[in-house]
Amino acid sequence: MTEPLKRNSTTPTEFRAVEPSAAEIQGHHDYMAGAVPPLIRPALWSMREVRTRLEEMADDPHLDGNTRYVSLRSTDGPNNSTIPTMWVTIHLLKPGERIDMHRHTPGSMYYIISGTGYSTIDEYRIDWEDGDSFSCPSYSYHEHWNSGDRDVLMYTVQDAPTYAYNGMMAFQSGDSETMAFLHK
Repeated sequence: MTEPLKRNSTTPTEFRAVEPSAAEIQGHHDYMAGAVPPLIRPALWSMREVRTRLEEMADDPHLDGNTRYVSLRSTDGPNNSTIPTMWVTIHLLKPGERIDMHRHTPGSMYYIISGTGYSTIDEYRIDWEDGDSFSCPSYSYHEHWNSGDRDVLMYTVQDAPTYAYNGMMAFQSGDSETMAFLHK
């Protein structure tokens, strides 16, 4: 006897047929023609332009430490990434501001362009200043604080595009009990 299926609140219960247009059969030459992605050209983002954009955002009441950043995007890539496997952002944190506690599947590398503050990563505290770098492993709870008297510019590199491509991009706020997957 078969036991009843066990389902949770996110398990599908209704199904539809696969569309024929979702599949194609290819020979060797057709496969090879599309298997290697197009080349990504080198790109340059001017720090002068980055600072100008961040300064324009500085007094926007709809933005805070969590959302006041610019993303360095390649126009050659297939997604909103800097290069196909990495995403770079630069945050502006005003004195006393923070990026709230959260965790996500991508790991992160940080470089402090300017400013002073600290970050907590799981049970660790890292105090930082101009020119410091530190890492945050995948799935670690972390937050960042500007504890100084001048703006912080924080350069962040994440392997987010790799997680997104593989359908494993997830985010969880520090005050939430659930991890939210960001792919559809």
